[in-house]
Amino acid sequence: MSAVFQYNEEKAVAADSGGGEYITESCVVRGFIEQAKWMEANSGAKGLELTFESENGQKANYLTLYYQKRDGSQNEVGHQQIQSLMGCTGVQSLTQAQGKDGLIAPELTRKPVQVALERENYIKGNGEEGFRFQIKCFMSARSGLTIAEHKAGKQAESAGYWAERFAKNPKGAPPKQQAQNSQSYGGDPRQQSDSFSYGAPVGDHMDDEIPF
Repeated sequence: MSAVFQYNEEKAVAADSGGGEYITESCVVRGFIEQAKWMEANSGAKGLELTFESENGQKANYLTLYYQKRDGSQNEVGHQQIQSLMGCTGVQSLTQAQGKDGLIAPELTRKPVQVALERENYIKGNGEEGFRFQIKCFMSARSGLTIAEHKAGKQAESAGYWAERFAKNPKGAPPKQQAQNSQSYGGDPRQQSDSFSYGAPVGDHMDDEIPF
């Protein structure tokens, strides 16, 4: 008789700690950019909307990096985040190509990366509570280093910092206490927030072309 399942303690623990189709808590997590879509908000602001899938198969959608403000000027924070994402994935340029539901940046499709996601709770237009994620930091999927840490020859400190911060309040602050537009990136990681899920070493399927 052949076994259908072999016991995997790590996956069993993951199931008890909120495993499911979607990421629901602040975390530092390794995975892939499933899609990077060019988008424009109703306000006129332009951004790059990421669909992320963790190495355990959980997803986070609508992760938008706004690189241009509604008045056409550059959004410095979002612009820096996109540059960081490119550096951590080894992508030298981003183009536009037709995807199944709009224009995408094909260079980022299935690119492995590690990302710090902070849960932000808010009140929807209908009065119900909802949540979304703010991207706090991108890191190499191989080393856990940010591009700044890599260039400075430092240890991977940002991931651990965010992990500690996120562990204190993984489900975020109540909506009425949540600051608006709290995206942040760059500089001293102690000026930001964090969380982590290191798990097992990155498998061979994620090693191809991952920088540092």
